[in-house]
Amino acid sequence: MMLETKVQENSFNGPARLGVHYFPDTAHYHAADLQTWLPRLQGLGVRWAVLPAPADRAIPEDFIAGLLAAGIEPILHFKLTLDTAVQAESLQPLFEAYAKWGVRYVVLFDKPNLRSQWPQAGWTQRGLVPRFLELFVPAARAAAAAGLSPVFPPLEPGGDYWDTAFLRGALEELDARGEDAVLDSLTLGAYAWAGDKSLNWGEGGPERWPATLPYSTPENSQDQRGFRIFDWYNAVSAAAIGRSLPIILVAAGGQLAGESDPATMQAIIAALGAVDMPANVIAANLWLLAAEADSVEAKQAWFNGQGDPNPAATELLRAFTFTEVAAHSISEPVTEDIQSEPVPAGSRAHSLPAEAAPKSAPAAAAGSRPIRHYLLLPGADWSLTQASEFISGQQPTIGYSVEEARHAQRVTLAGGLQSFSDELIRDLIQAGCQVELLPAA
Repeated sequence: MMLETKVQENSFNGPARLGVHYFPDTAHYHAADLQTWLPRLQGLGVRWAVLPAPADRAIPEDFIAGLLAAGIEPILHFKLTLDTAVQAESLQPLFEAYAKWGVRYVVLFDKPNLRSQWPQAGWTQRGLVPRFLELFVPAARAAAAAGLSPVFPPLEPGGDYWDTAFLRGALEELDARGEDAVLDSLTLGAYAWAGDKSLNWGEGGPERWPATLPYSTPENSQDQRGFRIFDWYNAVSAAAIGRSLPIILVAAGGQLAGESDPATMQAIIAALGAVDMPANVIAANLWLLAAEADSVEAKQAWFNGQGDPNPAATELLRAFTFTEVAAHSISEPVTEDIQSEPVPAGSRAHSLPAEAAPKSAPAAAAGSRPIRHYLLLPGADWSLTQASEFISGQQPTIGYSVEEARHAQRVTLAGGLQSFSDELIRDLIQAGCQVELLPAA
């Protein structure tokens, strides 16, 4: 059966599609890494995180569990090589373990439409797309059998083999082979690089720009090589198999002179909540959270490997429109309540970035606020047993008074966002409160 792709937006905890690409390597999955990066991920309000995944060992379960407990869904990217056949049997135990831990999406391979990804003999042989499927299908079947959604690898926009032609050929071939199990569980990956173009570049896809053909973009036309790449992939999918598939933007962003462009990042975040974003675009992962100083991606990252903001990070992080409190929690994270073990579900609140607060909103100074932590209940009929674990661990002041809550350093909302108006939440944020959402029991 087809995957459910309904998107529910929540403007006070980041758009539901908002994600980030973690490190570009596989060396940052220790307990200390979770302590360092979980507060930052929560502060950014992201819902997704792309994690590069090694093929010979599992990312520790504690790391995965910590993300999931914080409401952040991991997307595992296996950058498998194209020079040898994939042994699906060796991947099956990994896939089954990840599915058991709560992972749903695994990206298989990376940019197979580039010459550099193939051994020379492999690239020059005929039938590149069918030969790629000989590698992809066994791994995709193994993922689907484990209950995961295999993600067709993101292609290089344009690329040595034009990406829309490669994708259409692959989908048509899968359909012709009767790979219904793969197609019914398949998600499409994409790289949504804005570059120096506007975010509207290529909007509407080939229906709006019919003069654009593979390897040929006329002077007065536009193509898929921009943020709106999903419009083109939706058209390709409809033409090839008669329906749209879910799409994950494995990486998205704008880069100028090799560095991330903050203005583009801000525009992308705003676009993720726009009504014209197709509902089947389920996640957009901004590039790049962090990288070590000796990495080629270091200039593109917001933080260095130790968790310190890079020089451009201050401006980049303004794209998330934090209050001073939220910005402070990113630059100087509080780690005493981040455990080396996975965070139990329901034991900690989810931070809500203050998207609606003006830049002049006062910070919540601890010395000027008589209440340390306030649990705001939606009404007298709300049962405290629903938050017993949270209350026991956090020991907040409990009540129904918005006026009392305005004098708290932290305010946790019980009952879900549907129980409180946007105006109330804006009022708390503008009063300088650090507003959080009580996680589901």
